[in-house]
Amino acid sequence: MASQNDLGFASFLATGAISAFCVVDIQSDGTINVAANGAVGIGVLQEDVPVGYYGRVKLWTAPGTVMAAVSGTAVTPGTTYSIITGGFIGPVNGTTAPAYLKALQSGVASNGIVLEFISNQI
Repeated sequence: MASQNDLGFASFLATGAISAFCVVDIQSDGTINVAANGAVGIGVLQEDVPVGYYGRVKLWTAPGTVMAAVSGTAVTPGTTYSIITGGFIGPVNGTTAPAYLKALQSGVASNGIVLEFISNQI
């Protein structure tokens, strides 16, 4: 019997090495990996996790905001972004999912910079 998660955090086994603050997706076997281009994922990994170890994920249903890694774009507060390849946050375009996260602070274009976002759809 499944149980409900009221805390907004869960631990999952990683199928590959995953960097902290990347968006992750759950696989058919219950493990996690970085979310693919356009995927919504289940939430944001909270620490670096090597292959075969468990990592704590802040689920999209958790209250408050999320810190997430951004790749290759300048971030503007109030602008919406989506998940791009490698589990990073990036600009919405024709090859990604609809806008999913709204930026709460600005940042310079830099791969891996971690900024604060809020869910735009949950």
